[in-house]
This record gives sequence, C-alpha cells and structure tokens, in this order.
Amino acid sequence: MSFTKRAFDNVRALGNRHPQVLRGLMGHFPDHTQQWGVDLTAEELDFVAIRDAFMAQEIPEALDDILYLSTALGNSTGWSMIERQAEEDGLQLPHHNADLTDTDMAVLAAIHNWPANLALLERANARARIHAKSVFKYYPMEVELRHKYRAPTPETLAEAEELLRDHYVAKGYIHASQGHSVRIIPYDFENEIWFLIGYAAKKQRFRGCQNDGEMQSFDFNPEQYDAVVYNKVYGDIRMNTKNWRKKDHAKYRLAIGRMLLDNGGAFSPSKKMVTLSPLEQAHAADLFATDDIAGLAQIEPVELKYGPFAEPRTFTMTADKGSSLRIENDLAPRLVPADSRMIRAVFEYRLADSPRRCRLSLSAGNKIGYERDGDSMVLEQWLRARGFLLSLVEDAANALQEAA
Repeated sequence: MSFTKRAFDNVRALGNRHPQVLRGLMGHFPDHTQQWGVDLTAEELDFVAIRDAFMAQEIPEALDDILYLSTALGNSTGWSMIERQAEEDGLQLPHHNADLTDTDMAVLAAIHNWPANLALLERANARARIHAKSVFKYYPMEVELRHKYRAPTPETLAEAEELLRDHYVAKGYIHASQGHSVRIIPYDFENEIWFLIGYAAKKQRFRGCQNDGEMQSFDFNPEQYDAVVYNKVYGDIRMNTKNWRKKDHAKYRLAIGRMLLDNGGAFSPSKKMVTLSPLEQAHAADLFATDDIAGLAQIEPVELKYGPFAEPRTFTMTADKGSSLRIENDLAPRLVPADSRMIRAVFEYRLADSPRRCRLSLSAGNKIGYERDGDSMVLEQWLRARGFLLSLVEDAANALQEAA
C-alpha cells in the first residue's frame, strides 16, 4: 500500500524524528539505505541523504507505509489506537519511552519483533477511521438472506479486493501497477462487521521549495479510506465514502454481497430506509426515552427543519445551547405543527460511558450523519426502535430479540 511521502519533503520535517529511531527503521531496509548513500554508523546522520531516500520514486512498500502511517498516527489519539489494535491482534509493543514522541513510538511499534508488527499501523489507522465524524448511506436487504451469512475468509477477502482493484483501474482512478494499494480490512463485532477499504486516491501534484532554495514537483496518490458496514441482525449495509459515485457504491454492494452472502444483488440501490415521519406524529415528544436502549444515556431534538404541506416555505427551529426542543416547545406533545412535512432533524446525544455530547443528523432518504462512526452501533438501536430506520426483510424489527 503506497501512500504519500509528503511529510518528508524537507529536512526540517524529517529532523523531528529521533536519530536512533531512524537508524532502527532504515536498518531493516539495507539495500535501499546503501543505494542512497546513507551511513547509519555515522555519528551525525545525513538528513539530506535520508530525505532523498524517503522521497525517492522507488521506495520499498513497507518503508513507505511506515513513514506515512507513523505520521498519521503521531499523536496521543493515534497511539491509543495502536495500543488497542495491538491488544486485539495479540501483538507486543515496545516499552514506552518518555524521551520519544508519539510519532517515534509509532515507528518503533511497527518494527518491533520484525516483521510481526508490519500490518499493525495500517489496522490502527483504519480503526481511527471508525471513530471519525461521517455520513452513512444505507442500502436495505430486499430478500431474506441473513441466514446465508458467512464470515469473510482470506480467500473471499482476496476475491473482493481483486474485484475492487479491477474497478478502480477500469475507471481510471489508479494505474494497474498501483493495484496493491487496494486492501479491505475487516473489523468483526457481535452485531456488525466493518470493512475499511483503503486505496490510493486520484493523483495530486504539488510544487514546493526545498530548504536549499530549489523548486521541486511532488506527485503522489494520497491515502483514502471508505467504510462499508454490514448489520448481521437487520441484514442491511451502510457506506461512508470519500466520493458518492453511484458506480463505486454498486461495486461495494456487489463485493460485500458476494463475500458475505454469496449474492451480489442482495442490497437494494433504490429502496429508502431513513424516514422522519415519526417526528410528524401527535406524540413525537415521547420518542426520546432511552431506558430501553443499552448504552444511550440521553438524546434530545435540538434542530428541526419542516414545511407546511400546502406551502413551499420551510421553517427551522433551534434549541438554546444545553436545552431541547422537546422542552422548549409550545406544541407539546407535538414537535412540529400538524400537517407539516419534516425535512431535516438534528439530535444531541450522550452515551452512558461518556460525558461528551455529540450530534446526530437525519435527512429524509437514505443518509444519516454520525458524530463518531463508532457510536452508530448504539444509536442505530434507538433509530430503529423509534421508526427512523426501516428494514425491508420480514420480522426485522424483532431481529435483535431473536438473535439473543
């Protein structure tokens, strides 16, 4: 998986790395180190030579990955993701050194017990993606196929990767030589399975000035991740993608359907799953109880956009900070006037294990915006129980109880 080397286009950025960490890293790539004349035994490292080696057009793939991903994970949040991923994968980490930065520690984590930890940074970076703010588009299952679910195997993952590689190359997103950049990383939870699809995005080109004053052009294909999640209980999938191209989503549905259900046409491209109609009901204020949803401490409506059925106008109600439209509403137990159509809703929620208040946004159709992807597993239970998220397969509303 070859990403951008842009973090090392000048000596100053490279100099932020601890010399001993650089020695340890480059020691695992002796041929490349020697090719660029880097003397690892020298008392003072030649950072100009190291920069040229790291910015070379031809660079070992594993070295390129470590350089990029250690930069991406070079903060306290990134290190916590590395620790969590290492524990899940049963991998050992080096003893934490107070004299090293998080970026240095990320490099050491990758080269510890070489080469056992080589994939650790990629998986940790993908895990960090799960905790990002994002919008998901939902695709329901039209025909009952949940009983055909099978966990992915190395063979079925490889088949799905090959299908997506061919798609990216055929569409001109990447060159055939960059096909190795396409990887599918699974995260299997009790009720959901996540797939982080990493690949090289469209080429970008920059021109910049080196420390020696010379201008130079840099071409690279930046890293990109898309997320596809299959709900084992309800049988639908949702996607968060950098680009919302219909043909890309079609290939994802095909690849995931074949891999998990042996059916590439399992998911509907047109059926709607997200509805705001519960907010139009006479007792909409009663929707916001959380006693029946494990892990959800509170959820409140803070912004509602609606319009009268007979008029083209729209209205937006917004709650004061720290308050709720369930409380600040003269229409109670209604939330919006009768004979209104809901257009958009924003909820503020707090999970039981966190003091942080986050936001959840819904628009009629098939898209939901989550503050953190990882919160969706709790929020979806409330959304489905209150009728905001629909399912097409029979008895899906009782699937959680049946699965238990």
